[in-house]
Amino acid sequence: MGAKILIVDDEEDILDLVDLSLTADGFDVITARSGPEALEKVKEEMPDLILLDISMPDMDGYEVMRRLKGDRRTSSIPIIMLTAASDKRDKVRSFSAGADDYVVKPFDADELTARIEAVLSRTRTIRYINPLISTIGDWSVEELGSSLETAVKIQRNLLPKEPPKLEGIQFGNILESSRTVSGDFYDYIPLDQYRVGIAIADIRGKGLPASLLMVMVRTILRLVSRELDSPADVLKKINDMLQTDTDPEFFATMIYGILDTRSLTFRYANGGHCSPIRANERSKKVEFLREGGLILGVFDFALFEDVEVELENGDLLLLYTDGVTETESPDGDIYGEERLAGFVRQHLSLSADDLCRRIRDELYEFSGTYQRADDMTIVAIKITD
Repeated sequence: MGAKILIVDDEEDILDLVDLSLTADGFDVITARSGPEALEKVKEEMPDLILLDISMPDMDGYEVMRRLKGDRRTSSIPIIMLTAASDKRDKVRSFSAGADDYVVKPFDADELTARIEAVLSRTRTIRYINPLISTIGDWSVEELGSSLETAVKIQRNLLPKEPPKLEGIQFGNILESSRTVSGDFYDYIPLDQYRVGIAIADIRGKGLPASLLMVMVRTILRLVSRELDSPADVLKKINDMLQTDTDPEFFATMIYGILDTRSLTFRYANGGHCSPIRANERSKKVEFLREGGLILGVFDFALFEDVEVELENGDLLLLYTDGVTETESPDGDIYGEERLAGFVRQHLSLSADDLCRRIRDELYEFSGTYQRADDMTIVAIKITD
């Protein structure tokens, strides 16, 4: 028997239709026709996932979800909200309350099944990785050494083998770790032939647990970025999952954006990460894009904002982690944003890849050592003629 799905809807026709469809797809289906009945069914059956209608008499879907998320026994059960209206406010409220996805009626049966399977997949991933993070402190030195070797291999395999190949776009990237395993990562996620998702993140924590959390965050990102078209919604989803399933001493900063080669735009959201740089080779203008939100994994009320940047020929976008700007000289000076902006301005004629390497070399020279105190990651995107 497949995963157990609880469908909650006061409309008999909808309930029967979804029940029939999901049963045919191999799911074990149970149903409830009201909020109070749903709460009872959850306690009795402990489903793997809940399809929850928003608009119901007596107790609406938001109240049902609030009670489920407030109960330690049921807080981790994933919920997909069902609604008859494609109102953005409903969508925002659903995600803010902890929903894992959102489907508008009438919906396609195949799409609903695909969304259910995607949510179940990332839930299984989180439930697998999270216990690993919490038990590492009990491992022996031999176990830890072997696991570090495995973690290094996993991390190297997760990094993109090469950047996307898009006409008129140059990509550059570099990641230098301060230790065997890294808490930084970057990623390119092909969305279609014209759009690519671009991410850079810094996992705050120590050692192997932070590296495992990096794997989890990257896995969640890969799943939700293909389901959600808004970078802000992607960050919100990652924030909710981290907030529910990880120790509060671990958190993340991240920028996730979508580069669209048709409209020549970069639409992004910033979750407590370093402000990206936008520069232009022709005008020599260099500016920091200061819009941003809260860090990921700490605040359940965190909201994020989509920011769209219109690009033109000669434009450069530089994303980086704080290991760049917080590099320290032998005298205790911090490299800082202004030095970085000045260096970028002086080297705008370089390709995206060469610029990343020159920044890395500049930081080694500034610090006077090849031993880093923090991970350093840089992603450059340059628009060419």
